[in-house]
Amino acid sequence: MPNVLGVIVLARNGDRLGYVQDPATYLSSSTHLTPLGAVQSHQLGSYLRSTYLNPSSPSYITGLNPDLANPRQVKVRAKAGGEGDPVFDSTIALLQGLFPPTPRNSIVLANESVVTAPLGGYQYVPVETVEPGNDRSLEPWTSCPAFLKRVAQIHASEEFRAKEKETATVRFFDTVKDYVFGRERSLANIWNIYDFMQTQLTYNQTYAYRLPPSLINTARALANYHEDLMFSDDDINGIGNIAARTLLHTILTSLERIAFDGDPLQLLLIESSYHPFISFFHATDIIDTYPELKGIPDPASSLMIELIRGAPPDTRDFLRFKFTNGSHPAQTVHVFGHRGDIPLTEFIYKSQDSVISNNRQWREVCTGRSATSSAFSTENLNVNALLALGVFIFALFALGLSFKWRANKKRGVKLAGEEDPYTS
Repeated sequence: MPNVLGVIVLARNGDRLGYVQDPATYLSSSTHLTPLGAVQSHQLGSYLRSTYLNPSSPSYITGLNPDLANPRQVKVRAKAGGEGDPVFDSTIALLQGLFPPTPRNSIVLANESVVTAPLGGYQYVPVETVEPGNDRSLEPWTSCPAFLKRVAQIHASEEFRAKEKETATVRFFDTVKDYVFGRERSLANIWNIYDFMQTQLTYNQTYAYRLPPSLINTARALANYHEDLMFSDDDINGIGNIAARTLLHTILTSLERIAFDGDPLQLLLIESSYHPFISFFHATDIIDTYPELKGIPDPASSLMIELIRGAPPDTRDFLRFKFTNGSHPAQTVHVFGHRGDIPLTEFIYKSQDSVISNNRQWREVCTGRSATSSAFSTENLNVNALLALGVFIFALFALGLSFKWRANKKRGVKLAGEEDPYTS
């Protein structure tokens, strides 16, 4: 039986209230997790617990404490931009299922009394929130000129316009008018249309009774088409895959840590929105084998990357990928055309050149300018600014001398005139 050394989990947030994304910039409104979304994320956490923290499970992570969360063994990162509020709340709900309260979460004081954490031993697992203003690894697509240019090019492309003019698409936008209440009906805005309809269908009984089933299915298909175009690219290094390229840095560095016997890290949870799922599936060629995974994953979906050490005689480290689409059972998926587990070294080799490792590289990719040229430009600007300041100061100095000379000249004329009567 293979030995599971550790797991990286990419999880999507649970269901939330209405949410709007600008179709041109992907800047978004605020929203909140619903009790349904909390339950979905909690169930995902319970599933992960039964799969990886249960010593009797074939996928049990060897050596990981199944009861008490050890911050040295477990790391959690949550996207704070965009859908930040429901993403963070989903993280907490998932962790409640992954590490439920336990009486073992207690401490013995000096007076020998035992104190158990509130709520029956609730576990407060540290969560690192990833703000896009400081760290672009979980939301690299916003405020990225190259990505915004790509969005505009896709919306203006012949393929996109042809899709919008298809008879079925035109019929959908005509029919859906009475169900979107004044919202812009266009293929560019289809994600907002679909999200509104899906939210109302879930939480508004009157709306649910009125909405024809065919409309939500068409809206979902068109939204999948739109988002798949935006967050994919033919080349793994393409700007359309930017959500995967920044994510891969976290994945690769974490895999290296887990594989190193001297590092205690064994479980990494990355809580995010739907965007990196689409991009990662394309960047690693999963879509080529599983085209049905194109588009938007359901709330509380997860991608699990298991680091496995092979049994003798082949004791190399391998990666196994599993995907759960919402509450659907997990399915094993294969990357880069493999039909089974991929060696860790091969996965690193095939993906490392596309990785965006830091904010400096992100700026280079998004602006098309290297850090050196940017620094050179900044230096030139600074020199020019100093020269301009010097010229301005010199001009003020010269102007001051001019005024002083004129004042002295006027003063000399006046004094001479005043002295005339006395000299005559």
